[in-house]
Amino acid sequence: MDHLPPDFAESLAAVLEPADRAAAAGIIEAAARLGDDALRVFLEMFGARVRESPEPVTEAELREFLRASRRAGREASP
Repeated sequence: MDHLPPDFAESLAAVLEPADRAAAAGIIEAAARLGDDALRVFLEMFGARVRESPEPVTEAELREFLRASRRAGREASP
């Protein structure tokens, strides 16, 4: 992905719970396959969570963001 900064992976890893990083990669990969509206919701939720707390983001939180994003994507579809 040429449009990401070279240190993107390290920056992302820094905000994730270390024990959850492998699972987080799968969840983020699933989020990347969402439609535009659902992906936007996922990224907004993820970004808001990172800004709200210095604690690492957990697998459970990411899974909830993904579930909520999928719901939002279905609701936005005609």
